[in-house]
Amino acid sequence: MKEAPVVPTGRALQCAWLACVLLLANASAAQSMEDRAYIGITTARGTRIGTQGGRLDDRQQLDLRLPLPPVFLGRTVLVPSLGYETRWMGLEQRGPLANVSEEDLGRRFHRFNLGLTLIRPLAPRWMLLSGVSANTHTDFKSALDFGLDTTWVGFAMANYLIGGDPGVRLTFGLVALYPFDVTPIIPMMAFTYRKGPYILELGLPRLTAMLKVGEGLELGLSGMFDQQVFRPRLPEGGQQLNARYVRETALRVGPTVNARLGGGSLWLSTSLGFDFLNDYTLLDRNRDRLELGSHQSTGPAPYLRVSLGWRPPKRAAASTRRTTSPAGSPPAFQERRPQSGEPPR
Repeated sequence: MKEAPVVPTGRALQCAWLACVLLLANASAAQSMEDRAYIGITTARGTRIGTQGGRLDDRQQLDLRLPLPPVFLGRTVLVPSLGYETRWMGLEQRGPLANVSEEDLGRRFHRFNLGLTLIRPLAPRWMLLSGVSANTHTDFKSALDFGLDTTWVGFAMANYLIGGDPGVRLTFGLVALYPFDVTPIIPMMAFTYRKGPYILELGLPRLTAMLKVGEGLELGLSGMFDQQVFRPRLPEGGQQLNARYVRETALRVGPTVNARLGGGSLWLSTSLGFDFLNDYTLLDRNRDRLELGSHQSTGPAPYLRVSLGWRPPKRAAASTRRTTSPAGSPPAFQERRPQSGEPPR
C-alpha cells in the first residue's frame, strides 16, 4: 500500500502562525519564532546627532506580547494577537539645547498592537496565511487622532514545508501598508531551518543564526530591522519646519544567548550589539522627508536587550501510527483521526 499523505499537524499550524505574526507584527521583539509570549527590555546608549553638539539621550523600550486562544472553524484557524510596547526617546540637554527643558526634549510613546491571522491548510505541504493588524501610537499627552496615529498592515502569505519537514519552511507573500512612506505593497519572504543543533531564521525584518548546546542553551547571532513613525508634540522649531512626524529606523545586530530556565518552558534571552542605523527623520504632513542638510545623521550606538519568553511544549512530529496490513501486505501509515478538542490536522 502507498504511504498516506501527512496532513499538517497542529504543531505545524502553530509554527506557521508564529512565522507570520513574528515577521509582520512586532517581529523584531521576539528572540525566536518559537516564543509564543514574551516580555523584553531594551536599552540603547546615546549618540551624536548632527554636528552642532546635539546628542540623542539613552533610550529605553519595554515590549510585551500575550497569548490569546485560537478559534477553530473546521480546518480553518483564527488566531488573535495582542501586543504592547512603550519606549522613551529624547535629546540631551547640551549645546544649543542646554536651556531647553527635559519635558520638551523627551517623549514617552506607547504602541498597542491588535491583529487577527487566518490559517488554512491547502495541501499536505502548503498552508495559506492571511490577516490584518493595527498599530496605534500615542504619548497620552497629545489628542489621539485614530486616523493619523494608527498604522494598518494586511498580508497574504503561503507557507511551504520543504520536503514535508516542519523544521524546514519557506514563507512568502505580499504585505500591504497604510499609511505608507514609499510603496503600499511590499514583497515578503522568510526561510526557517530548525534541524538537529542548527537554527536559522532568515528574512525581513529579522535574522537569527543559532547553535544548540544541549537542550537548554542556544548560542549565536541575531539581527533585526525596525521602522516606526510617531506623531509627537514637536518643539516650536520643529513646527516652523512643517514637521509633523518622526520616523525612527533601527538596524540591530549582536551575539545572542538563549537559556532555558529550570528545564521548563521559560527561556531567558540576552543580546548585546550595535544599532548601526539609529536614525531619526522629520517628516511633513504627507510623510515626506524634510531635507535639513547633510549634517543631521546619527552615529551607531550599542544596545542591550533582555527578554523572558514562553515556548509551549512541542507536539508529536506527526499524527500517524504504524499498522500492519492483512494478507502479508507491507505496513502502511494511516492517519489518526483527531480526538475531541484537538486542533485540525
